[in-house]
Amino acid sequence: MQYITLSYMLEGNSPVHIGLKDPNIYPNIQISKGGGYNSYIINVENHSGTHVDAPGHFLDMGKIISEYNPDDFAFNNPVILNVPKKQNEFIRLEDVLESDLKGKDCIFFRTGFTKYREKDPETYLKFNPGIDPDLVYWIRKNYPSIRCLGIDCVSMGGYQKPEEAKKAHLNAFMENEELGKPLLLVEDMNLEIIENLDLLEMVFIIPWQIKGIDSAPCTVLAKLKQ
Repeated sequence: MQYITLSYMLEGNSPVHIGLKDPNIYPNIQISKGGGYNSYIINVENHSGTHVDAPGHFLDMGKIISEYNPDDFAFNNPVILNVPKKQNEFIRLEDVLESDLKGKDCIFFRTGFTKYREKDPETYLKFNPGIDPDLVYWIRKNYPSIRCLGIDCVSMGGYQKPEEAKKAHLNAFMENEELGKPLLLVEDMNLEIIENLDLLEMVFIIPWQIKGIDSAPCTVLAKLKQ
């Protein structure tokens, strides 16, 4: 297998960040009921399931996902960092200091919190780990080649620490002459599917093409080394 998906299929029971409406996917016209074809109505918020956040998510004048070019979603030197975390723990600077990030363009953080997604969605949504805002700033300042961060939790920010969660997003999205370009953030990823992290070669993020929205559900396609 050369390609795998690091994203989840969007379903009616997909866990979504608290405060969002649950996805609603239901049949409209159906052959089984006498229709001439099959069709479905999909009613979801744009931060449902695996999704990619752009700066417009937190900044009123920030770039929105439909303003990016296709090249912006292709990453030729990604890395998955294994950083096991318990409930409410932060990913901090000491978790990445020994990692070789030189020349990388995308970092995915594997906390192991995926284990709660199906068996205990309340824990998955209310007690998720997050990324330390200072680490986001440090990454942007020291590794300007990095254009994207991703995580196997419902959000980059811990639900129990809303101020830190907001700051983590702002540190990723803000314009600052001392930093590299604003980041893309991918949340609610399936990173357990790849066993050998050294096999990761390329990553493609494929957002829903909907004009005018800040962020979008997405498919994350990974190419593996043979």
